[in-house]
Amino acid sequence: MDDITGVFGSLGQVNTGAVLFDIILTTLASMALGVLITLFYAYMNRKKGFTLEFSVTIIAISSVIAMIIAVIGTNIASAFSLAGIMSIVRFRSLQQKTSDIAFLFVAMAAGLTAGLGLLLPALAFVVLTGVLLNLYVFLAGRVKPETRLVKICVPESMSFDGQFDEVLRKHTLSYDLKRVRLISSGTVMELAYTVNLKDLSGVSALLSDIREKNSNFNVVLMYDADDER
Repeated sequence: MDDITGVFGSLGQVNTGAVLFDIILTTLASMALGVLITLFYAYMNRKKGFTLEFSVTIIAISSVIAMIIAVIGTNIASAFSLAGIMSIVRFRSLQQKTSDIAFLFVAMAAGLTAGLGLLLPALAFVVLTGVLLNLYVFLAGRVKPETRLVKICVPESMSFDGQFDEVLRKHTLSYDLKRVRLISSGTVMELAYTVNLKDLSGVSALLSDIREKNSNFNVVLMYDADDER
């Protein structure tokens, strides 16, 4: 508790060697780094889309951390303690993907590095990380199977064990039952499968074959398997 109090207490003590111009310059530079990180993030999510709020969060994190570190000055221990406290703050955001969390940590690291006055290393880190993350997504997209989420509704009285195996083997490279739950006041069961499709052009045939086996109940195919709730 004393350590935390000391960290926030040090915020009121601006290092005498720190010039106001340097602090402003560091903050502006960290904001520019935040904008650069946002551009990498936007490019990586250009197909799926992204929110303006999350982009603003990235810029704010990098600039706020940089300013605080610059004000603390040479008190490196307090700086890292404060950065650690901020890093465990729960961001109340719609974004829950691991890639979004990665970009938040990139923004934190960039702000911390810029706040210490290491602007060139901070720039190099942002560029290198942004390029590598986008390169990974590009390469993963070329080799990754067409993973989709299929939700199949069946009557509560139906025995679903192995009921759809033949159809799924016919249309997919692999499949996995992820979840079973009761809906519609317990009268309907919803089965959630992640599937790797053999061919996207066969989606219509897959859904038709499933409906022949689930008593013509609803079948939903989601194009982003990460959207399961």
